[in-house]
Amino acid sequence: MKKRPLVAISACLTGEKVRHDGRDAEFPATSNNWVHFLELLPMCPEIDIGMTIPRGETKLVRKNEQHSLVDSITNHDYTEKMLDYAQMQVDLLSEAGICGFIFKRGSASCGLVNVPVYVQAKESNSVNGRGLFAMVFTTLNPQIPVIEEQQLSDPIQVEQYLARVQFYQEWLDCGKIGWTFDKIRQFHRENRYFFLSRLPQLVQSLEKLINKLEETSTHPETIALEYMIKAQKGLNVVSKKGQVANTMELILNKFSNHLTNEEMQKVAEQIRGFRSGMVSRNAPLKILNDYRNRYAMNDKSVDRFISSVPLEIYFDM
Repeated sequence: MKKRPLVAISACLTGEKVRHDGRDAEFPATSNNWVHFLELLPMCPEIDIGMTIPRGETKLVRKNEQHSLVDSITNHDYTEKMLDYAQMQVDLLSEAGICGFIFKRGSASCGLVNVPVYVQAKESNSVNGRGLFAMVFTTLNPQIPVIEEQQLSDPIQVEQYLARVQFYQEWLDCGKIGWTFDKIRQFHRENRYFFLSRLPQLVQSLEKLINKLEETSTHPETIALEYMIKAQKGLNVVSKKGQVANTMELILNKFSNHLTNEEMQKVAEQIRGFRSGMVSRNAPLKILNDYRNRYAMNDKSVDRFISSVPLEIYFDM
């Protein structure tokens, strides 16, 4: 059985009472069925650098054109401690093979976007900051997919994020014993249908990236990393049903020599139903998966498209 992707998560979201007031911030969506297909790694940067419970709520304060992490009650500055911890922890998380991170919205440590930044000695604040730990993590590991918990209330966002996480795990597994030029090109071919269903232009843009870097004698490990960074940036866009349906039709055509006209029509109707919003994504995918198994089609590109997200998870999208 394939191992579950390891995903780090702000500990308060899993029910751990690590917030400044001794409470948790458990997020209901983290108890949904999709969570069981992930191995969660809870962590709280503020506790890890020695902050106590209870404590003053941390806030970002703009000092000398930089953002500082400050205790709102004692005004103690934790910036240096958090930056040192973050740089060390980011390396450890990468070595552990995490495939994603779920961050706490609005946190001065873990928020990804729109965290309030207070102007020193003023009451006003701007809402344009990024949590200090999250800033270091995303800067040093732009290839690892990240998300804030409130986005996971939307099944479409969940499906998109899980697909990015599983794609990253495939990349880690493929490069476990090192990357070569041939292996990078093979990985790209095997994800062709996956890209077509998400962002079709990625097929050509990533191929151009590989060609360009190979021509300059760039090391394969560097090419593989640049490839994943560009791919994850492109995949951070919600797929359109039309793109997914078009890819389903391309896959269906690969079975045309095996299926009767009646069987072809049955799947085509399911795909049209998905395109129009009458049936879920899983309905035609499960039929295509059945045909793939029945006719022993040994095509990794088809496998990656059909299994980009576990079929056991229902998504009304």
